[in-house]
Amino acid sequence: MRAILLVAGVGRRLANPDRPKSMLELGGKTLIERHLDALTRAGCTALTLVVGHLHDQIEREVERVAPKIPVRVRFNEHYREGSVVSLHTAREDLSSTESTVVMDGDVLYEHQLLSRLREGGLGLGGGGECESASAFLVDIRSDETGEEMMVGVRGGRARRIARRVGKGDDHGPWDLVGESVGFLKIARQHAAPMRAALEAHVAAGKRNTEYEAVYDTFMDTHEVGVVSVDDSPWTEIDFEGDVARARDEILPAIEARAASKG
Repeated sequence: MRAILLVAGVGRRLANPDRPKSMLELGGKTLIERHLDALTRAGCTALTLVVGHLHDQIEREVERVAPKIPVRVRFNEHYREGSVVSLHTAREDLSSTESTVVMDGDVLYEHQLLSRLREGGLGLGGGGECESASAFLVDIRSDETGEEMMVGVRGGRARRIARRVGKGDDHGPWDLVGESVGFLKIARQHAAPMRAALEAHVAAGKRNTEYEAVYDTFMDTHEVGVVSVDDSPWTEIDFEGDVARARDEILPAIEARAASKG
């Protein structure tokens, strides 16, 4: 399993404009350091880091941590445009020989989630076709507010991803709706069509969109499963309130679960 970690964004909704979100420190470790540790534990073979805003801070942090996995840095000079441009920047790193996990950099989570995603396939909870299946990490505990990226699921297959997916589509109601953690495993056989979808999207001038718009179209013709994480503590960090929740609620829960597992 390879990984693409997107950390190019400005993070306008946080109070500190002089620090990238991925450089937030929680429990004495930056989010970047936590990502690198989790990826190493999950058996990641190579990481592509897409940087942009204040990229020098992130690159220095990677050097400080000295990860045990190879890291390639790609610079998105258009990082103020939509997140789709960041993923497009790393399109050549979608692997055709092993699965690739595309990850948002502003997520705090326990490292086991990556192993569950690697092993999960079609159907809630994974199992299925294991690494040969593309899959989202999805949390069904979340309500649709218009802020989160929600995934509509039918027959164990992700059918829609957007900030609002409602109760169903033209084909009927969803079996379930859950929040995307911000991680998608792209199976090796889906690497080439995903690259093509990204290239077509950007070539059409749709540069100020979120990359999930490409996923949404991709799922019309390619099977993408879901892996449930509704038993696990995690949070995306967009606002100052999210920082406090990550520090005071999510990190202690992660540490308590780690201690209970010895």
